[in-house]
Amino acid sequence: MIRFFQTRAWVALALLAAGWPVLNWYALRLNDGSDEPWGLAALAAAALFAPWRGWREPLSPRRLAWLCGFLALYVVAFPWMPPLIRALLLVTALGLAASDRGFPAAWWGLLVLSLPVVATLQFYLGYPLRLLTTQLCVPLIALGGHTARAVGTTLHWAGERVVIDAPCSGIRMLWTGLFFAACLACWHRLDARRTFTLMRIAGLALFLANVVRATLLFFIETGLWSAPSGSHEGAGLLCFCLAAGVVLWIGERLAHRPHVHAIA
Repeated sequence: MIRFFQTRAWVALALLAAGWPVLNWYALRLNDGSDEPWGLAALAAAALFAPWRGWREPLSPRRLAWLCGFLALYVVAFPWMPPLIRALLLVTALGLAASDRGFPAAWWGLLVLSLPVVATLQFYLGYPLRLLTTQLCVPLIALGGHTARAVGTTLHWAGERVVIDAPCSGIRMLWTGLFFAACLACWHRLDARRTFTLMRIAGLALFLANVVRATLLFFIETGLWSAPSGSHEGAGLLCFCLAAGVVLWIGERLAHRPHVHAIA
């Protein structure tokens, strides 16, 4: 008979108890207004798609050894790590405890997206993405018959300047699209390899969709295209739907691809 303190559920509860500093930080970040509250949606989805099956079973000795080694690293590095990295390590430990067969990458992805990562991504990746988006807009504008010049994150055209500002970095679109991809992977119960494949393709599709969105907004905001009110938001919604369609198509193909077992 398996006792409760030997089960995977007990390990998860112990991890949550040991990670109380992270939980306390998470609660404070939710209320300080420094980040978007979208993580709650990802947290709710993680609860919905949690791999509940097997929580009453014990962890295998091999998985338990991996988990102990991981926690030792977490404890040693704890004083020097920023809170967000501690939270990433904690949700990774939960992922290791959640399943004995492989790593529940899609569920882990939802846990990662539930963390307050949008402001951090905007800080570290916002400007590089805006810079790259500005450069890629130039050839697309040329396809429309106009010549623009990229200077930093600004498009120069006919004496006018169009700034690719922070909202145009595409971080919010990227978060939303990856959330959709993680839910899709959970729904189809994709393994880790297929989940990471879907995530990579989703990230690329969302980035390209944001480049197209920025190009459309250039034509709209400069008046080169006469557009009704609401076109600014409509362009963003259209580009996101196109990227989401690509993610859905790839996800369906990965779900129906025969699984290949490795022979070691």
